[in-house]
Amino acid sequence: MKFMHISDLHLGKRLNTASLINDQRYILEQITRIAEENKVDCMLIAGDVFDEGNSTSAESVTLLDDFLTGLSELGIRTYMISGNHDSMDRLEFGSRMFSKNNLFISSTFKGYPERFEVNDGGKTMGIYLLPFVKPAHVRQFYPETPSDFNSALNTVFAHANLGKEDVRILVTHQYVVSGTQYPETCDSERKYIGGEEAVSADLFEDFDYVALGHIHSPQTIGRETVRYCGAPLKYTGSVMETDKSVTIIDTAEGISVTEVPLRPLHDIRIIKGPLDKLLEMGKNDPCREDYIFAVVQGDSMSAMARMREVYPNTMHLSFENDLKDDAEIAPDIDLEHLDINDEFAKFFKSKTEEELTESQKKMVKELFDKMEVVL
Repeated sequence: MKFMHISDLHLGKRLNTASLINDQRYILEQITRIAEENKVDCMLIAGDVFDEGNSTSAESVTLLDDFLTGLSELGIRTYMISGNHDSMDRLEFGSRMFSKNNLFISSTFKGYPERFEVNDGGKTMGIYLLPFVKPAHVRQFYPETPSDFNSALNTVFAHANLGKEDVRILVTHQYVVSGTQYPETCDSERKYIGGEEAVSADLFEDFDYVALGHIHSPQTIGRETVRYCGAPLKYTGSVMETDKSVTIIDTAEGISVTEVPLRPLHDIRIIKGPLDKLLEMGKNDPCREDYIFAVVQGDSMSAMARMREVYPNTMHLSFENDLKDDAEIAPDIDLEHLDINDEFAKFFKSKTEEELTESQKKMVKELFDKMEVVL
């Protein structure tokens, strides 16, 4: 039997102010094609289905509906849990009705991992769904539970009713570590994930494969079969945002894992260099529609407008001053005879490559006079 492991769809997410809905539709259609080509039997979605669970847009809901319907039409059984970004109640709406169409959702914690069984040629597969839980969720069922995440998850598994399956698969959405091995995270993830949320991979020893969500870069933790599949798209301009893939698990002979690469509609890239060099590079760049995070060496008041002439989807600019020493920054100046208005006019031209108009010169002079600039 073949399973596909995906997570962190973050449907409805925006990149700065740009909607990514078309990018997400493109990648979900690609995931569906890969599932069909590889004859996948079951889809595992390990949480963070939506980006903002309490304010999910109608187009995001429609996109998820299209995706899940497409899987159902292919005869693929889908198992989905909620992540920390999801609204538990909203994601679970209609779950009993959906189960009749091979869609199984576990969005609210019920005191134990929900168990589902699949049979494959005489081999029994147990699929356990455990949505994102905090110690407070666990204490609602087991009041004596300690307040740390690891103890909370330990309590959950102590009360799990595990069957006698040939293969056990767990789908969960937690921050999992193994001893001193911590997942590689990008800057945006570090804002929300800390050591106090860490859960030990040792807790999963009763499971043959653990399908993790929560971290956006594909990687293993502790052993090869405890895996983050990563998000299907890059969602930041971080250097930690690696190429994306889906994970396919084959249980025909033991557990074998394969990563299948994904190709985005628009990549997210970081480019760096002097503005003129970046502009020249953009004229011949076959991927100029990518989402660009640019680091400009030097600075320019008109850099964003000029960058968007060649890279229309420039999302962010930062500037790296490449001046080397004080002699270059502040050469000897005759302050006594310096005209601040002339100096500002020179500065303006150096940044915009345009001369101040007469009306602009008048406005600048009036501003400096009001400020009583003294050199």
